Amino acid sequence: MNNQVGLKRKHKTSCVLEEEEMTKRRNYGTVKRYLPYLYMSPTVVWILFFMIYPLIFALFMAFKRFKMQAGLSFLQMPWVGLENFIDAFADKFFLLSIQKTFVFLFIALSIEFALGIGIALLLNRKRGIKLDFIWITMILTPLMFPLIASGNVWRMLFDTRWGLINGLIMGLGFNSINFLGDPQGAFAAVLIVEVWQWTPFVIIILLAGLRSLPLEPMEAAVVDGASKWQVFVRIIMPLLIPQILVVLLIRGMDIFKTFDFIYSLTFGGPGQSTTLVSFYIYRQAFVQFKLGYGAALSWITFVIIYILAVLILKFIRPKEITL
Repeated sequence: MNNQVGLKRKHKTSCVLEEEEMTKRRNYGTVKRYLPYLYMSPTVVWILFFMIYPLIFALFMAFKRFKMQAGLSFLQMPWVGLENFIDAFADKFFLLSIQKTFVFLFIALSIEFALGIGIALLLNRKRGIKLDFIWITMILTPLMFPLIASGNVWRMLFDTRWGLINGLIMGLGFNSINFLGDPQGAFAAVLIVEVWQWTPFVIIILLAGLRSLPLEPMEAAVVDGASKWQVFVRIIMPLLIPQILVVLLIRGMDIFKTFDFIYSLTFGGPGQSTTLVSFYIYRQAFVQFKLGYGAALSWITFVIIYILAVLILKFIRPKEITL
């Protein structure tokens, strides 16, 4: 009798333990299933709060007219529909700023890419030299400067009377050049600062790509009689397409949003000569306090940048290597 009672208790205890084990496994499976979402939640919250919410708020603001009136909340501001967007496409200064931005984008990106690929090839060729890291660190130095600080430093360098650049020009026997007071000179000055600041980024991306390329295709091409130019055009460049795509996407979008150099160097002048689209939006929204109109201009710019990125992704794709 006692043995039967003991067996029943033992069986009952084992059943309870099995149920507890199964419960633990289910709980662990549930936690394991939702753990990735828990890890992602801070990023999702950050994106929603700092990216999605401002975009939606700016979209709503683009359909309203901002009025500085005591006691007038955002919801009470007058709804104007598409009026801000219609005014934008009729605004000749906005259209001119877009045109100047595309010109600036083409020139700056072309120079940065040409310098970047040239210096990256040189550094890759001389990778065996001693103290290679020192040269790379020196090249990356402009990236370490805050953009506003870079603009202020270059403004002093371009100064007509006390600037180092004009000092060198006058030392060579030429007259000083009013870089920031002349429309063409001011545009060139902003372009020089842009290229100086961001060419190191292009260099480091392309250099990383060059140093990751396999040597076998290039060696085989040389054995087959290919020249250095043929190796560069038909092997190196196609293999560098992923890195080139990164450069064009990031720098293309960044150049389209250029603001800091213009603010510290020329403040959009003289006249409208250096007023790119981002600075024009700043003037409309935060100088003239046309926040609704500025939001509409921002959304138009956002769509242009998006289309530009899609075109780059569509037309620049990795290609097969043909010798």
